Amino acid sequence: MKKKYFLPLLAIIVLFITASLLFGGQNDQLKTSQVKLGSIKKTIEERGTVFSKRVNTFYSDMSRKVEKLHYSVGDRVMKGDIILTYENNYGLEIDRINKQIEAIIASYNDIVKGADFEEISNLKLNISTIETNLAFARSNLEKIETLYENNAVSRVEYDEAKNNLKVLENMLQEATNNYNKVIQGVSENVKKQYEAQIDEAVIQKQILERSLEQSSIKAEFDGVITELNVQQGGMTQAGVPVVEIQDDSNLGIYVEVLAEDAKDLIRGMDFNIVDDEGKVIKTLLISRIYPKARAKISDLGVEQKRVRIEADLDDTDYKLGSEVDIEIVLQEKNNVLLVDKDAVYEKDNKKYVTLVEGNKQTEVEIITGLEDDSNVEVVSGLNENDIVLIE
Repeated sequence: MKKKYFLPLLAIIVLFITASLLFGGQNDQLKTSQVKLGSIKKTIEERGTVFSKRVNTFYSDMSRKVEKLHYSVGDRVMKGDIILTYENNYGLEIDRINKQIEAIIASYNDIVKGADFEEISNLKLNISTIETNLAFARSNLEKIETLYENNAVSRVEYDEAKNNLKVLENMLQEATNNYNKVIQGVSENVKKQYEAQIDEAVIQKQILERSLEQSSIKAEFDGVITELNVQQGGMTQAGVPVVEIQDDSNLGIYVEVLAEDAKDLIRGMDFNIVDDEGKVIKTLLISRIYPKARAKISDLGVEQKRVRIEADLDDTDYKLGSEVDIEIVLQEKNNVLLVDKDAVYEKDNKKYVTLVEGNKQTEVEIITGLEDDSNVEVVSGLNENDIVLIE
């Protein structure tokens, strides 16, 4: 009798255990998430590079020998410092021209007694020098004005260039007046003859002085030497950069974003420096958006069209060429419903979640808004504290 009841009872126990494992275990393994209120933002995240907004690169137009190298890479230089000097004999040629001018003065004094031709020639030389400097000052002001309009130089530098031009114009007027007073008593024919000779000598001297000026490389602003592609006694190569100077007190950060993302960017948007955890360290503003996309090869070897975006950096705690994580905020919303991104799925171009109510699961269509790496904004279809299934 005991054997008859033992087998059916054993079967019932096995079925009960199996059902518990199948159904009870499944419920225990359900992964869910709660709909909550929070903040969300749509961003572009890229790796940014610190750069100088003021860079001077000097090239050699021919192969020349470097006679003296005064600085090395990494050295700090001041405006006007001579970085290197090329081998030349312009100084000797200028001395020869000066001797020629002295000879013209002596000849003139033999012919025209009582006239101080040395004073005349010095005044003429002074006028020619001022005119040369004035032409350079006008050209420099045009360049500085363009840079100022593009926020590449300060107002102080712009005003300094304007003031320098005005000073030279006044100097030229004064020098011309002094010259006209001195030459009143000189014969017109004699004056023209000797002026022609002195003009020719002055032109030759100016050409030599300009060549002498170009036989060295001078710093045009305070900065640091970041590239030096020649050694003392070595030869330069035409078209190859010789010296590069960067102003490490005038910095910015640039990123290159995908062209399709760049269309949503405007000047003035937040340009955040973030740490490894995404926390904002410093907030800058987009200052420049380049108008043209350029082809770039990604780390995976894929060609992409990217646009350069820049922001001005108002401190010098960052080193030239260093890289930082950048977050550009396209849109941000606060106090909105958020659902876990893994809970949302798509069917027939519509978004759905699985709503969990006790042991009941219901598919619910939702309308979504912004998305980030973790959450999706719920515009409609769910309420705060709803529980959804994470697939």
